[in-house]
Amino acid sequence: MSDLSSRQQQLLDILRAAFDQTGVCPSYREIASAMGINSTNGVSDHIKALERKGYVERVGGRGASRSIRLTDRAVSSLSGDGVVGVPLVGRVAAGSLHAAVEDTQGTLRFDQRLLPRGGDVFALKVHGDSMIEDGIFDGDTVLVQRCEHVHRGEIAVVLVEEETTLKRVFREGNKLRLQPSNSQMEPILVSAESGEVRIIGRAVGVWRAL
Repeated sequence: MSDLSSRQQQLLDILRAAFDQTGVCPSYREIASAMGINSTNGVSDHIKALERKGYVERVGGRGASRSIRLTDRAVSSLSGDGVVGVPLVGRVAAGSLHAAVEDTQGTLRFDQRLLPRGGDVFALKVHGDSMIEDGIFDGDTVLVQRCEHVHRGEIAVVLVEEETTLKRVFREGNKLRLQPSNSQMEPILVSAESGEVRIIGRAVGVWRAL
């Protein structure tokens, strides 16, 4: 879409992915986080630009809750029914902890039958080789469903302070063992009760370009 700036295209990708997966417009704060910007005023300015260019429109009258929706022009490039957008959001370390990246870089499109029910799926580029024995390699794209808890031994994206990693998660007393799937690497042990440790989501698929 040549009439859109890179930021406007990024915002449109985020909106299309959200509507595809949940049918609900994300909040300005959620959009700001996905775009890697601090100000919701900046989000408002970009939405107004999309509105002027005919890609979104306001819904809800005076006194009612107002939101936005995509216009026919915005969805005209979609592949058809059954195809949903998954935002590509930075990268995750499959190795030692790596600084978290929260910059939406585009949208990948998948047949909805390949994704879990419930939506809220995003994609991350894998950096490192700690999960190679599970068939996840450096440069792969892992699909992640947002959640706060996982079953013992599931592969998950974990945020430790301001850094992320992709590991199998085991709870052991008051600690979490973040276990690599590489026999040459040691696990990472963190306090399960620390407010600085948070599970971001479970891995639900891997996409690889040949």
